[in-house]
Amino acid sequence: METKYQKVKDFELNLNIRSYKYFSKQFALLDEMMELYLEPLDEIISGCHNEEAKSPAIVLISRIFNDFECSRLLLQNGQPEQAAMPMRDALECMMLIKLFCNDYKLALRWMKDLKEYRISNVKERLDDLKVDCPEYALYGTISTLTHANLLSVASRVTETTLTNDSVLRTYHFGGINNPSWIGLVLNNLLIYLFLTLTSVHPLLYLPNMSDFNEWWNRVNGLLLKLKEFLGDALQFEEFDKTAGGDTERAKVFKRLRLAKVQAILYDRDMIAADKGFPDV
Repeated sequence: METKYQKVKDFELNLNIRSYKYFSKQFALLDEMMELYLEPLDEIISGCHNEEAKSPAIVLISRIFNDFECSRLLLQNGQPEQAAMPMRDALECMMLIKLFCNDYKLALRWMKDLKEYRISNVKERLDDLKVDCPEYALYGTISTLTHANLLSVASRVTETTLTNDSVLRTYHFGGINNPSWIGLVLNNLLIYLFLTLTSVHPLLYLPNMSDFNEWWNRVNGLLLKLKEFLGDALQFEEFDKTAGGDTERAKVFKRLRLAKVQAILYDRDMIAADKGFPDV
């Protein structure tokens, strides 16, 4: 006799197959980006330009990779809200790497004294150092999904109006059959991974290292592929390693039309109208 938990596992296994097929292009792009993430690590580890920042940066680079991989697996299983949790952790790690590469004493305290840094304090220090961190503009959005609020649990229940005007309420345990919701969080994961490649790796993968330019050109080549999934949410001509003479907040919204991305992300009507993956 099939147990209740076995039914959940069977549904998620089926959902995993369907979601991977449905989002095959996005997952293929994610694979390409993860390969670019790993490719320069040997040189980064052996040739990091500052020994004091080296150890914590490599540890955090490893953690970010695992965060992204965890988010990917959760998305394939139909759990977008849970996928947001490691994505938020990845953003925090990105900012810590930038901090440690610019303030080596803080890097040493983190390693030797087990010092912890709140994200708000990290942002304040990066502002003092005039270090660009566009990922912080995404932090509030993703954090909303990681807390126990109504938005983060909205996909756990579906209401259906019956012929007698009564409402059937279905509660979801395990993955959800909602490609709109899964796809929106998956697109955010692609943005986060791209930001890591363009704003974190170059801090450690120095321009004078062999093959940097070839690697950097391939990273920039991802923009056209991202456009297929994100469309006008990206302003491609604004992406560059260096920032212009604008306020940080303005620079972020120049590069990423985050307001539009967030408006789409919070389009609950579209999510609620989703009919599920074909043939699930």
